[in-house]
Amino acid sequence: MSDMDKRKIKIGLIGFGSWVRRAHLPALEYDGRAIITAAAVATEKTRQEIRRTLGEEIRLFGSYGELLEKSDTDAVMIAVPDEVHEEALSAAIASGKAVFYEPPVSIRRSRIPIIVHNLLSAPQVTFANLELGFHPGFARAADMIRDGEIGNLQKITITLHAGWGSAVNSDVCLINRMSCWYVDVLNRIIGAYPSRVLLLDGSGNPGRMQSVSTAIYDYDGVWGIFQAEVNRKDETSIVVDVTGDEGNICINYFTGAFGFQSVRHPGLRFSYDCPLEPYADYPGVRESVSAFLDAVESCDASQGNAATVARLNSIGLATEESKDTGSWAPVNMLR
Repeated sequence: MSDMDKRKIKIGLIGFGSWVRRAHLPALEYDGRAIITAAAVATEKTRQEIRRTLGEEIRLFGSYGELLEKSDTDAVMIAVPDEVHEEALSAAIASGKAVFYEPPVSIRRSRIPIIVHNLLSAPQVTFANLELGFHPGFARAADMIRDGEIGNLQKITITLHAGWGSAVNSDVCLINRMSCWYVDVLNRIIGAYPSRVLLLDGSGNPGRMQSVSTAIYDYDGVWGIFQAEVNRKDETSIVVDVTGDEGNICINYFTGAFGFQSVRHPGLRFSYDCPLEPYADYPGVRESVSAFLDAVESCDASQGNAATVARLNSIGLATEESKDTGSWAPVNMLR
């Protein structure tokens, strides 16, 4: 290891699937402040792939428990199947190392408050990868709303079309499963948090998770709407529509297309606001990983932190209550 490498943030990888290879690795390489010194994977085939990709100097461990206990890493980045999120995140919290992880914190409703409490109590930096919220088009929309460019804000709708399908045996509903990323976008653009949630769920699938669902969030009279359809055969798309009483904005997450028209500025204005390119799989991942490294260096996460995750999970659990009652459910903060 060179003297320059010795000054870099030492990262341990927990998991080495396609998301790590397509998203985390390019983002780390682009930023340049970190070096991967260890990885925890289960199979010899994956260990060989890591050696080919990252070199022979990487310390390899058979479990994340070993990596957390025996490596000298400064931080870990977790990307494992959803079923293992809770277990791996809990072990990382207990280790005291800074941790970058993918939502959800748990796929069991009863466990979410416990994991959130552990995150809030953790002394180290914990950072959820909420890459959608780092899109510059959404930040631009928030600035325009604050500047009164579209008059009084009426509603914001974020629409997801994808072909992932629903999980038959899921303990959480679709909107809750996805809400960390998508409600975070609503919160950032509106600059506030909802007080209550109404779920309008589909009924075409067995089990709790439907493939078509809509949630309405009350931001003190401004409506946030999250529409999700995950049984589509076309390409994945995410579109945000912002409506004011004097204008509107439309943002395409993947293309960066930004459309705007208003009473103050008649006629459609069109431009592109794109995150750092080429994308690390999803737009905003590079910015999110760099924000995590900022947090490791400063020991303070201003984005993706435990308080943000607690609020998002509180909103998600209100969605579950609305599903059970068929009516508006208040957002009760987890602590």
